[in-house]
Amino acid sequence: MPRLTQLVRRISVEDVRSVFQPIVNLLTGTTMAHEVLSRHVDHPENGFEQLIEKARERGASWELEEACRTVALKSIASLSDPVRNGRFFLNVSPGILRDQRFRDSFNHRTLAEFGLDQQNLVIEITEKESISDYENFESAIQHYIARGFRVALDDFGSGHSGLTTLVSAHPHYLKLDMEITRNVDRRPYKQMLVRSLVAMASNVNALLIAEGVETWGELETLIKLGVRYGQGFLFAQPASTPPSVPSETRKRVLELSRSFQHRMSALDESVGRLVAGCDTFERGTVTTEAAVVWFRERPSVDHVVILNNKKPKALLTREKLFQVTGWRYGYSLFERRPVDLVCTTDPLIVRNDMHVITLARLAMDRLREDLYDPIMVVNASGEFLGTVTMKQLLQRSVELELQFAMDANPLTNLPGNRTIQSWLAETLELPEYSVVYADLDHFKEYNDAYGFTMGDEVIRLAADVLKQQTAEVAPGSRLGHVGGDDFIIICPGTADAEVLRDMCERFDRRKLELFRDDDRERGHYKAANRNGVTVNVPLTTISLAVIGSDKLAESPHPALLGQLAAELKKQVKAETKRRGQSGFIFERRVQPPG
Repeated sequence: MPRLTQLVRRISVEDVRSVFQPIVNLLTGTTMAHEVLSRHVDHPENGFEQLIEKARERGASWELEEACRTVALKSIASLSDPVRNGRFFLNVSPGILRDQRFRDSFNHRTLAEFGLDQQNLVIEITEKESISDYENFESAIQHYIARGFRVALDDFGSGHSGLTTLVSAHPHYLKLDMEITRNVDRRPYKQMLVRSLVAMASNVNALLIAEGVETWGELETLIKLGVRYGQGFLFAQPASTPPSVPSETRKRVLELSRSFQHRMSALDESVGRLVAGCDTFERGTVTTEAAVVWFRERPSVDHVVILNNKKPKALLTREKLFQVTGWRYGYSLFERRPVDLVCTTDPLIVRNDMHVITLARLAMDRLREDLYDPIMVVNASGEFLGTVTMKQLLQRSVELELQFAMDANPLTNLPGNRTIQSWLAETLELPEYSVVYADLDHFKEYNDAYGFTMGDEVIRLAADVLKQQTAEVAPGSRLGHVGGDDFIIICPGTADAEVLRDMCERFDRRKLELFRDDDRERGHYKAANRNGVTVNVPLTTISLAVIGSDKLAESPHPALLGQLAAELKKQVKAETKRRGQSGFIFERRVQPPG
């Protein structure tokens, strides 16, 4: 790099610029925060890592990071509202974090000069070097946590970023190293590791962020494993102003998340069933002094909700009230003022039709100080119904998750018959719906010729192809695994023929990798038929039989659908055999009532 030696000795804000990359909530598709990354002005693509290394070699790390930090703060301050009021991750190395100059230049006073405060910033500790003095390292981190900053640990799971650092840092966020994220959908060992890290992060009250997400396969696997936040080129490239995640990308993230949630939704239940009534104060009518007396007279009550015209506005917990009034001047400062001033003004408020498992995940995403606060529940009009405690929520969520795990097919992890039956009963009451029955052709022969292990791979392939486009068949569609090589897609609407055609074509393309070269070239393989005679068997195809509500009487019995599907599958299988390609067919006959 030209002039590198001189540059690291005289590094300044003119030599670097800041770019932003979003960190996305994988449950909602929305942006949770942005990481502020630094780029070399003359070499934006690949020069910065070299610059960091050279600066470290020549003792210029402080000058480089100070310039990057200054440019980052200026870049954030220049953003328009409300983007500037969001959350931003700033990279800081462990050595700089312990430097007294950092404390002197990175504090409430200096941040105020940029129009920012600690609520806007997360200190992301980038471990590119070994930490030898963990005691001072922990002391430096606690200094900033005590002053309201949040801390993230970068590249967790690789290099020096290990368990000792985790224990010392007590981070709010753990950023999963991108080497673990890469190809996680194709590496079972990585999946087991991520599952363990998700549990670990939950146990230490940290949020796990997967870095380096680049493919939809990686994202789907991460969502399935319980990772709640992601960052990477799949969502957006770093840009000089905070980039928005494209609407199509957000939509697909949401569909993937809902697809996984839908696997449990039939076993799930709405949070409304857990709601319990609680005491309320009307806003502005109770003083802090009166609230203290009220709680002392009711030792078993731990919270009260502040209402305004039947709608919840704030939450007052016993712990928060006595924490605020317990310090030397707290009581005298607030005693004659409305208790609203010491309440939590941004509590978690949800509708009564939200699923329990979804709410459990949302509730666990709150800040540590709010983590065990009760959740307020409202109806569709926003009127207060009551609260749900975290104990209630977690107990019921675990029960429901266990029910789902017992029902899921072990090969594909798709919902099994119990869930499917519940979906069908629910869907058959809708004014419009479709049911798609999927079946592999010549699957027994393939099993005999290639073995059960390869047979399992064909079933997994069918599940993957169907799963990728289930949400596109009709909004709100859900996929279940009946058993063996049979699947079902239940759609609250009309099935899209173009999507079904694409499914068939995609299966036919991807199945080729599961056949030997010579069989693939011939277009068939040899296997014994049911009479024990060796015959030429066409390459496996998939047949889709589609039954729509427009051909059925109102509220038909599920057994009727099974009977119609069996007849329809014979027709489509004959057609796929004739053409040598996967295919689908819609039921054309109108069924008489009764």
